[in-house]
Amino acid sequence: MYGRIAITYTGEIMSEKYFTWKMKSRGKVDTVKGVDEHGDFKSRQWEDKQGNPCYNFWDIEADHPRTAVNYSVRKA
Repeated sequence: MYGRIAITYTGEIMSEKYFTWKMKSRGKVDTVKGVDEHGDFKSRQWEDKQGNPCYNFWDIEADHPRTAVNYSVRKA
């Protein structure tokens, strides 16, 4: 890790972001550091059936994808 970017094992540079939302599984608001691309993974955004904004991204600390609902996002 160097400053505000991360370099993957393939040498690509990732722009980190902080995602904040109320996690149903944890029952609290939390912030997670993530990126839009990781290996073959590419993030996506959509609205669910209730009209809530959703953002699927790669959680770089847990090393797996997550989906935030009714989220806020800011650069790391």
